[in-house]
Amino acid sequence: MDLVEVQFPGAGRTVFVQPGTTLLAAAGAAGVDWPTGCTRGMCGTDAARLDAAAGELAPPAEPERGTLDRMGLDTGCRLLCSARVQRGRIVVLGDALAD
Repeated sequence: MDLVEVQFPGAGRTVFVQPGTTLLAAAGAAGVDWPTGCTRGMCGTDAARLDAAAGELAPPAEPERGTLDRMGLDTGCRLLCSARVQRGRIVVLGDALAD
């Protein structure tokens, strides 16, 4: 099984994790402190803007999909507590609400 590269350019950190790892767990493994709330995909505190090709992340499921819709965030955004890596390289560009 190939590891997935997750980059946090704002923190100058990169980590390699197993497929199925959440981006929040990847942030913790990289030593990146990311704000969180409920960690169940409902509050939206950990919404982030990402650079990831199709298939590099598992598709959003409920309740994450509903939270992203409620927040009006586009497909380039995910909740770090819910988004699971699958393959390739994912770049966490920053807070989805900061732009």
